[in-house]
Amino acid sequence: MIKYPFLVGLRTARPVERIESWLAAHCAGRWHVRLDEIAPDLSHKNLVIAFEKAEDRTAFKNAFAKSGAAQRQAHPGVDTAAAQDTAAA
Repeated sequence: MIKYPFLVGLRTARPVERIESWLAAHCAGRWHVRLDEIAPDLSHKNLVIAFEKAEDRTAFKNAFAKSGAAQRQAHPGVDTAAAQDTAAA
């Protein structure tokens, strides 16, 4: 398994393909997506995204934090996506 030093945990209901498309379009370095857990009711999944470059992790966190905030504002009380840093740079 490939080891990249910069990690982000993401809880999301989005399809993995959508996350991978964003990564392919916006990352300068390599990355890897790992499915960590799926909710029993299939409402969401937990992913771990590993990045080769710290800048890509930062861009991802910024993009998905903004996206998650917009979703939460549009749908109060529903956790649609939450990005969490799971390792120090």
